[in-house]
Amino acid sequence: MMLKLATNIKYYRKQYNWTQQQLANELAISRSVIAKWENGDVLPDLMALIKLSRLFNQTVDHLLGINSQTDQLLNDFQQFYQTNSENEPVIDENLLNTIDYLVKNPLLKEQIERLSHLSIKQQKAVQRILQTTLNEAERL
Repeated sequence: MMLKLATNIKYYRKQYNWTQQQLANELAISRSVIAKWENGDVLPDLMALIKLSRLFNQTVDHLLGINSQTDQLLNDFQQFYQTNSENEPVIDENLLNTIDYLVKNPLLKEQIERLSHLSIKQQKAVQRILQTTLNEAERL
């Protein structure tokens, strides 16, 4: 949950084209506190979370990653594509979460775009490196 909150704070701050200092000014706190929130080092207290919710026009649940817009999007997709009770298409919720992550992390989106232009052999090499890196990161 801390990672989702940190990602969401940074994402919505950038959506408003605010620096950390500008967001800090809006909340009457120091810029270093914003940096700690965005790095996932510290959680905002309840009052700060409510202020963030109001500033970004998002629910607290959404900021925390509990009830995300992905859930609403998933419901919308299911209603849109539903043909009948026997033949419902399956919506991959993990894919929607991945898309949400890529939208909130444009540098990774750009890197994946670059990856898609490499040869298959190069893509597989990068995928092996990424898998090894993720395995090591999970051990930390």
